[in-house]
Amino acid sequence: MIRKLSSSDYDVLMDFVRKEKEWNIFIIGDIVSYGFDSPVVEVWGEFDIVFGSLKAVLLRYRRDLIFYSDSEDYDIDSFCNIILTTKCKVLSGKKTVILPFLKALNVLQKREQFFMRLDTNIPKEKIETSLEEYERVKVISKDNLEENLDKIEMIVYLYQSIEEFLNPATFEQIKQDVSLGRSRIYYIEEDGIIVSSARTGAELPDMAMVLSVCTMHEYRSKGYATMCMKRLCTDLIKEGKSLCLFCDNPKAANIYRKIGFQQIGTWMTLGL
Repeated sequence: MIRKLSSSDYDVLMDFVRKEKEWNIFIIGDIVSYGFDSPVVEVWGEFDIVFGSLKAVLLRYRRDLIFYSDSEDYDIDSFCNIILTTKCKVLSGKKTVILPFLKALNVLQKREQFFMRLDTNIPKEKIETSLEEYERVKVISKDNLEENLDKIEMIVYLYQSIEEFLNPATFEQIKQDVSLGRSRIYYIEEDGIIVSSARTGAELPDMAMVLSVCTMHEYRSKGYATMCMKRLCTDLIKEGKSLCLFCDNPKAANIYRKIGFQQIGTWMTLGL
């Protein structure tokens, strides 16, 4: 049985998705930030008819969908019908869970990415930087957001210059995420412009995603992105947070491995 979930389902949903919390960080973060009654979020769950336990979840955040199940025993046809009614163009999740939708939906594009995790017990030397490098990386958080709105505009410009970023975050999206404490931005400024950056997303008390790691083309091979990453990792590990990220660039993946990230699986995104 599939039905829309509400606030009365919060505990059941969290128990279910936290069994693989890294894979479900977006689902957890969206529910914690927006709840069940926001126009930007909808959640459907399939329950076992016999035991009444939750066995699959579909979440819509704006125009994107994320699906999760801990087994292959779910009603894919009914979920496909819901997906079509949302008119969303993106469905993503753990590869093993998303694969069956390749045959069930009219898929226009498919993308696979390494899904990598950095644990809080990483050896300190992996992310150590000099004081000069640490202080060169600046941070925008909800505490200093209003005085750095011009910096966010520069970061949006940086994102738009990166060829690999097919659908970069907008000024309003970034501002909202930072203001809600879901995100903070790490950046390096040179020649009066922001040339390198990394940011967190879907921040929770115990974990966060790393997003939008990039350097302007003319300023690459200087270690700037690594500096941003090391300060980000240092700050969040001090707060007891594990970190996850997506990556489909083998060269970048090697850099992340040197910092201490390890691949735990593959994330799949379908364009509908």
